[in-house]
This record gives sequence, C-alpha cells and structure tokens, in this order.
Amino acid sequence: MASAITHFIVGAALGLAAQFDGVLPRWSVPVTCGLLAAAPDLDTPLMFALDIPRGSLFSHRGFFHSPFFLALFCSVLAAAVAKGAWLPLAGLWTACAVSHPLLDMLTDGGSGVLLLFPISDARLFFPWRPIRVSPLGIARFFDRAGPILRSEAPFDIAAIVAGISMRIAKFHFLH
Repeated sequence: MASAITHFIVGAALGLAAQFDGVLPRWSVPVTCGLLAAAPDLDTPLMFALDIPRGSLFSHRGFFHSPFFLALFCSVLAAAVAKGAWLPLAGLWTACAVSHPLLDMLTDGGSGVLLLFPISDARLFFPWRPIRVSPLGIARFFDRAGPILRSEAPFDIAAIVAGISMRIAKFHFLH
C-alpha cells in the first residue's frame, strides 16, 4: 500500500477547491476528503482482528478497495450528511476514496487491488510501479519511512499543486 500520509494528502488536495456551503464547513471538505482517501486501509485491522486469510475477498486490498464499494459507501455517507443535494458531495468523496486503490496499484509490492470487483476478482497493478510499498504495521513503516516517503513525494507534490491550482482558478473565475 502507499502510506496513509500520501493517501490523506492526495484526498485532501482533491478537496481543496470544493465548496459545499450550508452542507459542510469549508475547512472540513479537504479533511473529510483526506480521511475518506485513507479509509480503505481500515480493512487491515479488520483482517487481523477477524483472522481473514490474505488474498481472500475481504482481506487487504480486496472488497473494501473496490470502486464499487467505495462509491456505494461514499454515496450513503453523503446522503446522510447532505440531506438535500448530496450527489456532488458523493461524487467528490468517491473520487477521493478511489484515489486510494489507484495509488496502491502503483506500489512495488503486496497483493494487487480488486479494482474491477464485482465484475472480476483479479487483483491488479499498473505496469508502472514507482511507489515503494508501505508495510501494514505502523512500527515497520517507521523503519522504512524514508525510502517510502521519497517514492511518494512526486505524487504528493502533484496533488497539492493541482489542488491549489484548482482553488486559485476557481477563485479567479468567481471574482
């Protein structure tokens, strides 16, 4: 997996330009986007707690990393939060959550991602895999944090630049 740090940064950057007046405070949009982008990795403690075998449907990078599940989850959450016009919020949150399996597909290790579930149960990677895989355990992450974060830095920087650019462009467009 890519690290939770990068998942959060990419999701939060996607939410920088979004605004949902009357639904969410402006500051909370990038925060919720970042949290939802990191959330698919909650399958790891679930896998360990329930003794789910690696490589199975509900193991890490399985069902909870599928865009099908993420879109459904984000839509239900947005409908509960937004009450009225929930669809734009659901779309944004889904895009942020789906950034997670896409980043994981760029890693150089671990199991592939069930990106096409329920159509296919194939675990997929991209052909280009520049991101060093982050271990599932926090302690092991800090043993290897330097090389992992250096491999993720271009994606973090690109996301931040894109998010700030979209926010600036939106501001200039509206004023």
